[in-house]
Amino acid sequence: MAEHIDPETGEVIDAPLGLVPLNLSALSEDELAAALATPQQAYAALQKARSLNARVPAGLDKYRRALRAAERDLSLAKAVELKRLREEWSKATLTELRELATVSDAVQEALDARDTAWLLFEYAQDWAKAIAADIDLLRSINANVRAEHKS
Repeated sequence: MAEHIDPETGEVIDAPLGLVPLNLSALSEDELAAALATPQQAYAALQKARSLNARVPAGLDKYRRALRAAERDLSLAKAVELKRLREEWSKATLTELRELATVSDAVQEALDARDTAWLLFEYAQDWAKAIAADIDLLRSINANVRAEHKS
């Protein structure tokens, strides 16, 4: 197991795929130590997560702006189509015209763009929550690893 770990960086290199042994008592102390993170690895993972977390607000803002722009484009596409339909179907009610407006290609494209922007924004929010949860977990691991290596 330790032969697949770069001694300088601690990264796993070219590890074969296989089953994880469930009988931990059969593993040697060296094999168990190789399976656990070193204090340096725990600290590096925490620093990496913190640096990713620092970029989250800008990323969320980018997706939020894209969503607002897509919603604005959708409103404009509906309004243009509604105006066109009102000229063509002067006797129709506004409710009927609104329903007909959603059928046009321009409105459908704007709807698709809005849905895509919304999904990307939701994904970015979920990613931000996952990074925050990772930081909490890594803080705990880092504190435990430091405490274990002090004694």
